[in-house]
Amino acid sequence: MNRTPAKPPIRDLRSVMPIHMMIVAMTSLCSLILAFFPSHMLVVKYAPSGTYSVFSLFTSLFREIPVTGHHFSLQGLGALPFLIIILFFPVLQLSVCISYPLILRRFSKKTPAIIALVMMIFQLSSYALMPGALLAGSLAGSDPAFAATVRLGLLLFANMTLILYFIGTCAALFGALGLQIRFKMLAYPYFMWLLVFTILPLLLIFFRAFFVKAGAGYSFTLRGFETLFVNRFVDARFYGVTLHLQEYFSVFLRSLDYALWTTVGCLFIAYPLAYILSTRAKRNHSTSGLLLMFFVLPMWINTMLRTYAWRAFFSPTGVLNQILMALSLTGEPIMFMKIGFIADFIVKLVLVNDFLPFMLLPVYSVLVKLDDNIYQAARDLGANRRQAFLRVTLPLSLPGIISGIQMVFMPAMTFYMIPDIISEGSITTIGNTVQSFILNESTAQQQAGNVLSLILLIFVLLTMGLLRNQDKESGGSGGMLL
Repeated sequence: MNRTPAKPPIRDLRSVMPIHMMIVAMTSLCSLILAFFPSHMLVVKYAPSGTYSVFSLFTSLFREIPVTGHHFSLQGLGALPFLIIILFFPVLQLSVCISYPLILRRFSKKTPAIIALVMMIFQLSSYALMPGALLAGSLAGSDPAFAATVRLGLLLFANMTLILYFIGTCAALFGALGLQIRFKMLAYPYFMWLLVFTILPLLLIFFRAFFVKAGAGYSFTLRGFETLFVNRFVDARFYGVTLHLQEYFSVFLRSLDYALWTTVGCLFIAYPLAYILSTRAKRNHSTSGLLLMFFVLPMWINTMLRTYAWRAFFSPTGVLNQILMALSLTGEPIMFMKIGFIADFIVKLVLVNDFLPFMLLPVYSVLVKLDDNIYQAARDLGANRRQAFLRVTLPLSLPGIISGIQMVFMPAMTFYMIPDIISEGSITTIGNTVQSFILNESTAQQQAGNVLSLILLIFVLLTMGLLRNQDKESGGSGGMLL
């Protein structure tokens, strides 16, 4: 009996290049790309004006090109070493990383890391000192606005590169000391990112909801709460019924209405679609992946562009009005956005279209993993199709449904761009309200925006907590939970 010989095991990438050298290689490659990447902050007014990378800017300065209204008197001995650093050193570091197995034949494992560490330290000091020193004297007689633009661009570039090289220096130091970097340690930058860009902003919102700047310090005040919960009532119409509600409570109800309908609409469309696609995928239909790609494709298009396309479709000169007039169903264009319930329906339709992939993917990822034998066992035990679906398939797919609700409900409730663009500013939602508060020059209004953001945060946490508990009760392990 002929047996197919077993394939040799794939060589571990870490045996070719350890983790610390992978990090050094990635930081060197990113810094090299960054040097050639055009930055909109580095706008140098040659004739005509253009956007330059740091490399092109310094080569121009090295040649001492006179510009309209500006003249650089930069000494070439200063720019040339910097150009060598931003070009030659990253290439040399990449070469050291790639040739790591060859270096080990003659030297110890620490040698490549020591070489990389020396170059990294030199680059750190160069990026920290050289760009500003080179331009300080050259821009002295230039237009202040122009000089500030170039300095800001170089500051942005230098800071990003410094962060890269700091990471690379730490990795090279680990290798030079003979320490090992485990894959778990690669999660530390993520936690730092989470701390700086998620937790700290939330703490800042909480702080600014209760404190305002007063002189050299801060004072406790509840003016934001007073502004938000002032006894100002408005007449709001919901489904043809006029309600006399507190102003911002009516805005909250409208946003909640949009979020609920968006979630229900996405679930109503996404579940049957995910069920069909998962069934075809289990039968090895090659078209299932193409169909899934077709429905996920809108995620690759900018949301603002899609929203303006919908707005153009329903505009007085849009496609829908042209079709209605061509069929003689109306004699003049219909102002859909001026009719209250139609405008609400269009906003909900566009929201469903925008968030549909976020419901489709979690549900599909759970349904495609379900074992069909469980469904067939229910049928063999006497259950009809409807009973087998309601008692077997639907409960097992609850983790995907809950995950989809988490990914659709809260973003839809706080999303302000679609209602604002579709209604041309006539529909006010929670997102619009927070934006208007924060951008207001009044301290009380800004504090009210932070208070409203804090209330929304509490609402989000409560909602997600309820959904988490429901997911645990359903025994969910399904896939794309937040």
